[in-house]
Amino acid sequence: FFICLFAVLIVFADCSAAPLQIARLPIIFQSRQPDLDTCAILETKLARATYIPLNGTLKLIENIPVEKSKSALTEIWKEMRSADKKAKLKDAMRPLARKLDADIVICPVLRHYSEYFIQKSFSLETYLASNVSASLIVYDRRTDELVEKKTSRSFNDSASKFGKASYLAGECFDRLIEETNLRHKFLAIK
Repeated sequence: FFICLFAVLIVFADCSAAPLQIARLPIIFQSRQPDLDTCAILETKLARATYIPLNGTLKLIENIPVEKSKSALTEIWKEMRSADKKAKLKDAMRPLARKLDADIVICPVLRHYSEYFIQKSFSLETYLASNVSASLIVYDRRTDELVEKKTSRSFNDSASKFGKASYLAGECFDRLIEETNLRHKFLAIK
Protein backbone atom coordinates (compact mmCIF):
# COMPACT_ATOMS: atom_id res chain seq x y z
CA PHE A 1 0.00 0.00 0.00
CA PHE A 2 2.74 2.46 0.94
CA ILE A 3 4.67 1.75 -2.26
CA CYS A 4 1.58 2.55 -4.36
CA LEU A 5 0.94 5.73 -2.36
CA PHE A 6 4.58 6.77 -2.81
CA ALA A 7 4.39 6.15 -6.58
CA VAL A 8 1.23 8.27 -6.86
CA LEU A 9 2.85 11.09 -4.87
CA ILE A 10 5.89 11.03 -7.16
CA VAL A 11 3.65 11.26 -10.24
CA PHE A 12 1.62 14.15 -8.81
CA ALA A 13 4.76 15.94 -7.63
CA ASP A 14 6.07 15.94 -11.20
CA CYS A 15 2.75 17.19 -12.65
CA SER A 16 3.68 20.81 -12.07
CA ALA A 17 5.71 20.76 -15.30
CA ALA A 18 4.09 22.09 -18.46
CA PRO A 19 2.32 19.36 -20.44
CA LEU A 20 3.99 18.04 -23.57
CA GLN A 21 2.52 19.50 -26.75
CA ILE A 22 1.58 16.77 -29.22
CA ALA A 23 0.82 17.44 -32.89
CA ARG A 24 -0.80 14.35 -34.41
CA LEU A 25 -1.64 14.90 -38.04
CA PRO A 26 -4.55 13.12 -39.70
CA ILE A 27 -3.60 10.22 -41.95
CA ILE A 28 -2.22 11.54 -45.23
CA PHE A 29 -3.53 9.52 -48.18
CA GLN A 30 -1.15 9.33 -51.14
CA SER A 31 -3.37 6.85 -52.96
CA ARG A 32 -7.07 6.12 -52.89
CA GLN A 33 -8.66 6.57 -49.50
CA PRO A 34 -10.01 3.43 -47.85
CA ASP A 35 -13.57 3.11 -46.58
CA LEU A 36 -14.61 5.03 -43.45
CA ASP A 37 -14.46 1.93 -41.20
CA THR A 38 -10.84 1.27 -42.17
CA CYS A 39 -9.94 4.93 -41.62
CA ALA A 40 -11.55 4.79 -38.17
CA ILE A 41 -9.63 1.61 -37.28
CA LEU A 42 -6.31 3.18 -38.29
CA GLU A 43 -7.05 6.40 -36.40
CA THR A 44 -7.98 4.33 -33.32
CA LYS A 45 -4.67 2.46 -33.49
CA LEU A 46 -2.81 5.77 -33.44
CA ALA A 47 -4.98 7.16 -30.64
CA ARG A 48 -4.35 4.07 -28.49
CA ALA A 49 -0.61 4.30 -29.08
CA THR A 50 -0.58 7.87 -27.77
CA TYR A 51 -3.06 7.36 -24.94
CA ILE A 52 -2.04 8.43 -21.44
CA PRO A 53 -4.23 7.02 -18.64
CA LEU A 54 -5.64 9.75 -16.37
CA ASN A 55 -4.33 12.50 -18.65
CA GLY A 56 -7.52 14.47 -18.01
CA THR A 57 -6.47 14.70 -14.37
CA LEU A 58 -2.68 14.64 -14.61
CA LYS A 59 -2.42 16.92 -17.67
CA LEU A 60 0.81 15.30 -18.89
CA ILE A 61 0.13 15.94 -22.58
CA GLU A 62 -1.89 18.43 -24.53
CA ASN A 63 -3.01 17.59 -28.04
CA ILE A 64 -2.73 20.40 -30.54
CA PRO A 65 -5.97 20.52 -32.58
CA VAL A 66 -5.71 18.35 -35.68
CA GLU A 67 -6.98 21.10 -38.01
CA LYS A 68 -4.34 23.52 -36.69
CA SER A 69 -1.61 20.91 -37.29
CA LYS A 70 -2.95 20.09 -40.75
CA SER A 71 -3.18 23.75 -41.75
CA ALA A 72 0.36 24.47 -40.52
CA LEU A 73 1.74 21.46 -42.41
CA THR A 74 -0.02 22.55 -45.61
CA GLU A 75 1.53 26.00 -45.34
CA ILE A 76 5.04 24.67 -44.58
CA TRP A 77 4.79 22.02 -47.31
CA LYS A 78 3.84 24.61 -49.95
CA GLU A 79 6.86 26.74 -49.00
CA MET A 80 9.19 23.75 -49.06
CA ARG A 81 7.90 22.44 -52.41
CA SER A 82 8.19 25.85 -54.05
CA ALA A 83 11.85 26.01 -52.94
CA ASP A 84 12.66 22.36 -53.70
CA LYS A 85 10.45 20.07 -55.79
CA LYS A 86 12.25 17.04 -54.33
CA ALA A 87 11.48 17.96 -50.72
CA LYS A 88 10.49 15.04 -48.52
CA LEU A 89 7.58 15.09 -46.12
CA LYS A 90 9.79 14.10 -43.18
CA ASP A 91 11.82 17.30 -43.71
CA ALA A 92 8.72 19.33 -42.85
CA MET A 93 8.47 17.88 -39.32
CA ARG A 94 11.11 20.09 -37.66
CA PRO A 95 9.67 23.36 -39.03
CA LEU A 96 6.18 22.12 -38.15
CA ALA A 97 7.23 21.43 -34.55
CA ARG A 98 8.74 24.92 -34.31
CA LYS A 99 5.68 26.60 -35.81
CA LEU A 100 3.25 24.77 -33.50
CA ASP A 101 5.61 24.73 -30.51
CA ALA A 102 5.07 20.96 -30.44
CA ASP A 103 7.29 18.59 -28.48
CA ILE A 104 6.27 15.55 -30.56
CA VAL A 105 4.93 15.46 -34.13
CA ILE A 106 3.26 12.32 -35.47
CA CYS A 107 2.59 12.05 -39.20
CA PRO A 108 0.95 8.83 -40.52
CA VAL A 109 0.93 8.26 -44.28
CA LEU A 110 -0.98 5.64 -46.27
CA ARG A 111 1.16 5.48 -49.38
CA HIS A 112 -0.67 2.79 -51.34
CA TYR A 113 -3.98 1.00 -50.81
CA SER A 114 -5.51 -1.36 -53.34
CA GLU A 115 -7.71 -4.44 -53.38
CA TYR A 116 -8.97 -6.44 -56.35
CA PHE A 117 -11.14 -9.53 -56.48
CA ILE A 118 -10.40 -11.77 -59.44
CA GLN A 119 -12.67 -14.51 -60.70
CA LYS A 120 -10.77 -16.94 -62.90
CA SER A 121 -12.83 -18.12 -65.85
CA PHE A 122 -11.68 -21.73 -65.45
CA SER A 123 -12.30 -21.85 -61.69
CA LEU A 124 -15.14 -21.08 -59.32
CA GLU A 125 -12.71 -19.76 -56.73
CA THR A 126 -12.36 -16.03 -56.14
CA TYR A 127 -8.87 -14.67 -55.75
CA LEU A 128 -7.89 -11.55 -53.88
CA ALA A 129 -4.98 -9.27 -54.70
CA SER A 130 -4.33 -6.62 -52.04
CA ASN A 131 -1.44 -4.24 -51.55
CA VAL A 132 -0.86 -1.70 -48.82
CA SER A 133 2.14 0.43 -47.96
CA ALA A 134 2.38 2.98 -45.18
CA SER A 135 4.87 5.11 -43.32
CA LEU A 136 4.97 6.80 -39.95
CA ILE A 137 7.07 9.87 -39.27
CA VAL A 138 7.71 10.77 -35.64
CA TYR A 139 9.70 13.81 -34.59
CA ASP A 140 10.66 14.37 -30.95
CA ARG A 141 11.83 17.96 -30.56
CA ARG A 142 13.11 17.30 -27.03
CA THR A 143 15.85 15.03 -28.40
CA ASP A 144 15.80 16.25 -32.04
CA GLU A 145 15.11 12.64 -33.08
CA LEU A 146 13.40 12.24 -36.45
CA VAL A 147 12.28 8.72 -37.32
CA GLU A 148 10.56 7.61 -40.51
CA LYS A 149 9.63 3.97 -40.88
CA LYS A 150 7.99 2.39 -43.90
CA THR A 151 6.36 -0.97 -44.34
CA SER A 152 4.14 -2.77 -46.79
CA ARG A 153 1.98 -5.86 -46.96
CA SER A 154 0.54 -7.74 -49.92
CA PHE A 155 -1.76 -10.68 -50.41
CA ASN A 156 -2.35 -12.72 -53.58
CA ASP A 157 -4.34 -15.87 -52.91
CA SER A 158 -7.84 -17.25 -52.41
CA ALA A 159 -10.12 -14.58 -50.96
CA SER A 160 -9.80 -14.34 -47.17
CA LYS A 161 -10.55 -11.70 -44.55
CA PHE A 162 -6.84 -11.81 -43.66
CA GLY A 163 -6.00 -10.72 -47.19
CA LYS A 164 -8.30 -7.72 -47.34
CA ALA A 165 -6.56 -4.37 -47.73
CA SER A 166 -8.17 -3.09 -44.52
CA TYR A 167 -6.61 -5.95 -42.53
CA LEU A 168 -3.21 -5.41 -44.16
CA ALA A 169 -3.38 -1.66 -43.42
CA GLY A 170 -4.02 -2.44 -39.75
CA GLU A 171 -1.01 -4.76 -39.70
CA CYS A 172 1.12 -2.05 -41.30
CA PHE A 173 0.10 0.53 -38.71
CA ASP A 174 0.71 -1.91 -35.84
CA ARG A 175 4.19 -2.58 -37.15
CA LEU A 176 4.98 1.11 -37.69
CA ILE A 177 3.83 2.02 -34.19
CA GLU A 178 6.15 -0.67 -32.84
CA GLU A 179 9.12 0.21 -35.07
CA THR A 180 8.97 3.93 -34.30
CA ASN A 181 8.75 3.15 -30.59
CA LEU A 182 5.78 5.51 -30.42
CA ARG A 183 4.20 4.04 -27.29
CA HIS A 184 7.47 4.34 -25.40
CA LYS A 185 7.62 8.08 -26.10
CA PHE A 186 4.37 8.43 -24.20
CA LEU A 187 5.15 5.93 -21.45
CA ALA A 188 8.43 7.69 -20.69
CA ILE A 189 6.96 11.19 -20.24
CA LYS A 190 8.61 13.05 -17.41
